[in-house]
Amino acid sequence: MSPATLSAEPTTDWSAYFREVARQGADQPSYARCVEAYRRSTEAPNAVPGFMSMRIAILRNATVEPWLPELFMALLQRGIKASFHVGDYSAYEQYVADSSGLGDRRPDYVFLYFDPAELAGDARHDPPADMTEALLARIEGIVQGLLDATGAGLVVANLPPGLAEAHSLRGDQDPGSWHQRRRAVNLGLVERLSASPRTAILDLDRVVGEYGRSKAYDLRMAFLARSPFSAGFLPCFADAFAEIVAVAALPPKKCVVVDCDNTLWGGVLGEDGPNRVAIGTEYPGSAYREFQFFLKGLGRQGFLLAMNSKNNEADVLTFMAESPEMALRERDFAARRVNWSDKASNIEEIADELNIGLDSLIFIDDSPVECERVRTAFPEVQVEQFPSDPLAIPSFMASLRGTARLHVTEDDLKRTASIRANAQRERLRSTAPDIDAFIRNLQIKLTITRQDRSTVHRVSQLTQRTNQFNLATKRYAVSDVERLMDAGVVYAMRMKDRFSDYGVVGVAIATPRGDKPAATGGNQPAATGEQSAETGEEWEIDSFLMSCRAFGRKIESELLRTMLHDLARSGARVVRANRVATPKNGMTRDFYSQHGFSETPGSGHSGYWIDPRDAGRHDPVDHFYKRVTLIGFAATEPQRSQAPRSARTR
Repeated sequence: MSPATLSAEPTTDWSAYFREVARQGADQPSYARCVEAYRRSTEAPNAVPGFMSMRIAILRNATVEPWLPELFMALLQRGIKASFHVGDYSAYEQYVADSSGLGDRRPDYVFLYFDPAELAGDARHDPPADMTEALLARIEGIVQGLLDATGAGLVVANLPPGLAEAHSLRGDQDPGSWHQRRRAVNLGLVERLSASPRTAILDLDRVVGEYGRSKAYDLRMAFLARSPFSAGFLPCFADAFAEIVAVAALPPKKCVVVDCDNTLWGGVLGEDGPNRVAIGTEYPGSAYREFQFFLKGLGRQGFLLAMNSKNNEADVLTFMAESPEMALRERDFAARRVNWSDKASNIEEIADELNIGLDSLIFIDDSPVECERVRTAFPEVQVEQFPSDPLAIPSFMASLRGTARLHVTEDDLKRTASIRANAQRERLRSTAPDIDAFIRNLQIKLTITRQDRSTVHRVSQLTQRTNQFNLATKRYAVSDVERLMDAGVVYAMRMKDRFSDYGVVGVAIATPRGDKPAATGGNQPAATGEQSAETGEEWEIDSFLMSCRAFGRKIESELLRTMLHDLARSGARVVRANRVATPKNGMTRDFYSQHGFSETPGSGHSGYWIDPRDAGRHDPVDHFYKRVTLIGFAATEPQRSQAPRSARTR
């Protein structure tokens, strides 16, 4: 399908058109094709299936209009259909003062481009002592102003080298030269802007350097039209910009699935043998080893690694364990399929095992046949053919899409660790003879705290978010939880197993009858003040809930038993509870009756009571957990509003 043969009638299949344009742009790059696609995009509807629509404002001190077709194409190839609004020339502060000038609709991203010569002016020929700080202060002020005035993400280009820098050799030695001050500005931008999650730096200094300064600029266009970059450099520049936007805006890839033979090492293990495959510090094995270190680095950034190879599994695992030259080991892979099955089927199984979508996978294989098989079966999988020439491996790594990260947070790493741990649990579950054996093999360790003020934020969060295993579905703010600790007792349960630490996953709240701080969700009566009713014989379970991450472990029984035993020691003789049915908590229907509670007459299966001294007789759990630690418990009446006083382990 070519632009010339596609009409712009309402029946136009714009999704198919843009997919074809993106493919042609990748296979046969052409500025003319970019111009035509960009022109046609103005006729398309805002929403096109399969593409994210994005509004981008560009603030500049150069003529940027010739860049737009290449920027459009680079973004289109990443699944983004962009529209652009170009601000007035060198009018950055104007848009900080009045962001309405950024277009009819607020932009999703603002791109700040600073031509170094225009930004510094003639002063760059004899830089004053305060030039670095002055330039940094101006750029930082513009960035912060736009962050405050808009909800947009910002891409800030740093200062590339000039078109033709005079006196460069002397400037290399002089810390006060423009050459060095420009570098200092770039370093300062990283130091000052990197903490903002809405701001990313486009390192044009690096991009121009890699392409070559002498080729990156068009002197004629720079002097006549103030448009500095050459036509040859524009695709490189556009790719660098589009990669940042795509990483920031699109769902991240989560797992890299790799072949083994002629990918992790050179040669075929089953035919060449472990002593003849290429891996090590000498070429060509050194190139494959660099690729392994690249993959290992992705693992440290929160990516999952998986193996998909037609091979004998025992041979592969033995080689990985015994070869001193291997950078990757079996433990680095969250999942593996080393067999003689169809690789597309293996890909599907890996996604199921890790519980992630196929669109989260990058598949790398040296075989064009295997690549095409997976690409045909699962178009949503990003398929990359590994180079047959070891010398091409470094450029393959540098250009591999989907592996870039702007920031790596602790939450990213925890999320990856959680996925790995869940996959290990599922493998354990599949080999266990029954659910009880599975739970025992997890080696679960529970810690139950009472009146632990350090948990109030997490307790509040669980009440707000938990729906399925939530018997009362009351929503509490942090202040509500604190009042409940003053008026009653709040129990929080943490869970660890042999694979990971879940943190706080369970909450139980008990109050003396008549002492009920109000919930923020609007489904409770108004607060009666911070009453402190005397501990009596009758208590009520105000809330009982469990995170969905802890389902299937029977730990809810342990939390209930602990709470009832504790209330019995405080003198309680009746503990009442209500279950409020919702469309999502059907799994809790029989929870209280299964744990020895009797229905309150006339309650219609919603009210229950129990003598907590009898709770042990109805306890269905026995010897499931390796350890249960109780913190803040005493053998006497609960001491409300006090820090935990003691601990015991059973």
